[in-house]
Amino acid sequence: GSEGTLVTILRARLKLVPVVKASALVFLSYPDIAAAGDDVPRVLTHRPIALEGIDDKLINFERRKDLHPAALHELPEGGAWLMVQLGGDTAEQARSAADRLIADLRGDGGPTVHRFTDPADEKRMWEVRDAALGATAHVPDYKNSGPGWEDAAVAPDRLGDYLRDLDRLYREFDFEKASVYGHFGQGCVHSRIPFRLRTADGVRQFRAFLERAADLVASYGGSFSGEHGDGQARGELLPKMFGDRLMRGFGQFKAIFDPDDRMNPGKVMPPYPLDSHLRLGADYDHGDVGTVFRYPNDGGSFGEAVLRCVGVGKCRRHEGGVMCPSYMVTREEEHSTRGRSR
Repeated sequence: GSEGTLVTILRARLKLVPVVKASALVFLSYPDIAAAGDDVPRVLTHRPIALEGIDDKLINFERRKDLHPAALHELPEGGAWLMVQLGGDTAEQARSAADRLIADLRGDGGPTVHRFTDPADEKRMWEVRDAALGATAHVPDYKNSGPGWEDAAVAPDRLGDYLRDLDRLYREFDFEKASVYGHFGQGCVHSRIPFRLRTADGVRQFRAFLERAADLVASYGGSFSGEHGDGQARGELLPKMFGDRLMRGFGQFKAIFDPDDRMNPGKVMPPYPLDSHLRLGADYDHGDVGTVFRYPNDGGSFGEAVLRCVGVGKCRRHEGGVMCPSYMVTREEEHSTRGRSR
């Protein structure tokens, strides 16, 4: 959409989709993430209700953080996995759908298959995927990673080749430790990349990588933002995807609705430069404050500790656990851990 650059939405009518009554989860194991991507078109013929991909780097990060050890113990051996959820009106229908998928994929060179039919087992395995964003941030003994090129998408039938080209690009920029996962049924690829945004050279590399990554996705006829929106982060790159003529049309349309550029300025059209207004940057100063806690894992710095927040919102729990007690009482974002970090 226009991401708030044309109008303010006051009301919306939603069309709800019935929740699937029963499901079965199948894990498919592959030697690498590109091989998993190659199999996506075949899996899609079975009409899964969810099809996610995860790589071995993500699993390694979760193990290093001791996340979900019981679920990871159940994970079949491999270098990448597809999580395929099949549904039906009854448990028998869901199991039958899983049986058909497994029968189709078995054979020479096919993936290793592990099926989960118990709802508790399914929930435990889905937590592995749900933890991806937090698991890939602040991994011990690794360079910290961040967003920047986190949800590009290509047609699912071209996903495997795109992932191979993306891996080559990562290696060229020394980003090969970046994990890759995402909504593979839609061809949407998530990744957190160890950009070096606290130096001028690192910011220049950030720009160079984004321009090359955009060229790559455009060559596949894909989208720079398969899920999260373009905003400022990718607005400058949109001519690579839409072309100059269509971009001029976007500008003319924007001028009709918002001639004074008051609606969410700097986003989409006309955008700020993608390497401006960065949270970090060569002149970043977190402005440390004195605290009682020592923050030994963050160099004794509260300012560094604040950067641990990746915005996933796990601190906005309403029950259970210890995060975040003040939010549980007030239900106000500003009193959550995420709200304070901003």
